Amino acid sequence: MFKERISIEDSFKKKEVFVAGWVEEFRDLNKIKFIILRDRTGTLQITLPKSKVSSELFDIDITKESVISVKGEMVESKQARGGKELIPKKIDIISESESPLPIDISGKIETDLSKRLDWRFLDLREPKTSAIFKIQSEICNSFREFFRKRGFTEIWPPGIIATASEGGTELFSIFYLDKEAYLAQSPQLYKQFMTLSNLEKVFSIVPVWRAEPHDTSKHLNEIRQMDVEIAFADEKDAMYILEECLLYIIKNVKKDCDKELKILNRDLKTPKVKKITYSDAIEKLKKNKFKIKYGEDISREAEKELANILGNENLIFIKDWPINQKPFYIMPKDSKLSRGFDMEYGGMELASGGQRIHEPNLLIKRIKDCNMEPKNFEFYVNAFKYGSPPHAGWSIGLERLTMAICGLNNIREACLFPRDRERLTP
Repeated sequence: MFKERISIEDSFKKKEVFVAGWVEEFRDLNKIKFIILRDRTGTLQITLPKSKVSSELFDIDITKESVISVKGEMVESKQARGGKELIPKKIDIISESESPLPIDISGKIETDLSKRLDWRFLDLREPKTSAIFKIQSEICNSFREFFRKRGFTEIWPPGIIATASEGGTELFSIFYLDKEAYLAQSPQLYKQFMTLSNLEKVFSIVPVWRAEPHDTSKHLNEIRQMDVEIAFADEKDAMYILEECLLYIIKNVKKDCDKELKILNRDLKTPKVKKITYSDAIEKLKKNKFKIKYGEDISREAEKELANILGNENLIFIKDWPINQKPFYIMPKDSKLSRGFDMEYGGMELASGGQRIHEPNLLIKRIKDCNMEPKNFEFYVNAFKYGSPPHAGWSIGLERLTMAICGLNNIREACLFPRDRERLTP
């Protein structure tokens, strides 16, 4: 039925067209009627002058967001968007929408985010909302493209695990047949296994779950994580490829998502890269009279302050973290410092990584230092007993990267169907 259908974008190049989409607007001005039709590529004005269309066609009455198909002729029009309008010969109402709509999707009335999420399938028809996820798709595509060009292999680690990947208790427990298991909080241990194999260099985009009872604008309980792991590498190699990857993604978004960035009124800058030690970061914060002590984590408020100091649109690498502030698998630099790093962008932590421990005895020691039981990680430690190269890697939260690139205020806007402490539907 729809094999002859063309997109609205392509219809402007044709004379006789068959288009289909959603009714964004319907206006009845007595002797002339207008329909604004929308599909994924844009909008088109359909004009029904009483003098030029059949009485049956002119008598049509359509509710907003109904789905219709239209056959007709494209003509020049100075008043119409794009300089052309469609004079219909046939209109079929495929699916009539109920009226009124539960939320406004025209962008004229501001709707509370919580209510928008309740009606997410409608909210996604709003151009600003759909623009976010077109950009997010480009982020993922560019991420894959960047690493495939460099000989990396994409992997899909398990989402169900037997023990904590990173330690801690922020895990969702599940019943797995006759055993207790958990939803993976990270693919960390499994992507490290890949560096021990002939694959050596791997990447993945996978969902992960963290059972932290956060209620902030930057946390969700289910996120998509973009992970990379590289054999024969240290933290400097990992930071370099992270920097190159992000600059590549931002360049592609600017080039291929210009239309979507304009819809979001986003002037995306190419960031500069700044690298500082954890110690320097603490000193800079103190000089700006921010209350923080050496050895503490850098809080969300401190991240914002650091971005104000070093540039909100820059990539800020913080390296040489205290060993007690990093997970057990991060390689120590000495007795006090680690080979771990964080990367901040848009005033928030976006990525975390570092060189990993590849020596079994040191790994056991660090597990004990973190007050965990080595027996629970026996399968993990054993993997490094049969020839293990030095390796490093990192992970980025996809939703946070989308937030930063799109200039969003709440991570829920960057997730199709958010899962947090309050929301499990739709």
